[in-house]
This record gives sequence, structure tokens and C-alpha cells, in this order.
Amino acid sequence: MANLSVLLSATLSATDVTLSPSVTIVTRNLNNPTLSGTVVYYDPFIQVPNAGIVVNLPATTCWVGYVKNLSSATNMTVAWTAVGAAGSSSMLLVPGGVFLYFQPSEGAGGFTAMSLTAAAGTIPAEVFIAE
Repeated sequence: MANLSVLLSATLSATDVTLSPSVTIVTRNLNNPTLSGTVVYYDPFIQVPNAGIVVNLPATTCWVGYVKNLSSATNMTVAWTAVGAAGSSSMLLVPGGVFLYFQPSEGAGGFTAMSLTAAAGTIPAEVFIAE
């Protein structure tokens, strides 16, 4: 039984700052998609080495994934395995970059594994995972 409400509260917008005053070209409210979940994992400052680290998922299948590269100078790779996929997918995050995966229901999708790898050294990242 779900005991958590995982809410994504976000707005995407594009503003032309070359004009005075600035003009907003588009603003899109994401309408607060919400997942009724049971468990959550959060680490505000996980250390990501260049040898890689496996993120310990809070459930076999997770429906929400958020990773932010907190480094000011080093890239990071997020790799995840989607439900039903033959292999993993990956995404390169530049400093300050964000990976976001959000399914508002457990009807389809999800992921079953995630790992993080720094391009060099050890860097910090913020991680939030929910089921």
C-alpha cells in the first residue's frame, strides 16, 4: 500500500534575454505529476568516483530518478537499465547537469539499476530515487 506521495513541482520556460525588457517565449507548467509510492532513497552529497558506483535502489523497480552533478568542473555519466531493455542506457551530465526520470504511475516503464561514474577523480552528486 502506498504511503508516500512523490510530487514533481516544476515549470519549464525560455526567455529571450537579448531584448529589453526580456521576453518569455514559452512557459510550461508540468502540472505536478505525482507518484503514489512506498519507499524513497535520498543522498544530498554522494561521492562518485571515476571507477563508478552502483546506486542502491530502494526497490526492485523504481519509477522516479533524479541525479544532479554537483561538481563545478567534472562531467559524470548516469547509466540506468529500463524495464524490458536489453541493456543499459547512459547520459553524460556536465557540471550542474540534471538527469530526471518520472513516471506518475507504476503501469509501465521504470528502471531496475543505476550507476554513476565521474570522468575524473571523485565528485559530488545529489541523488533521489523513489518507488
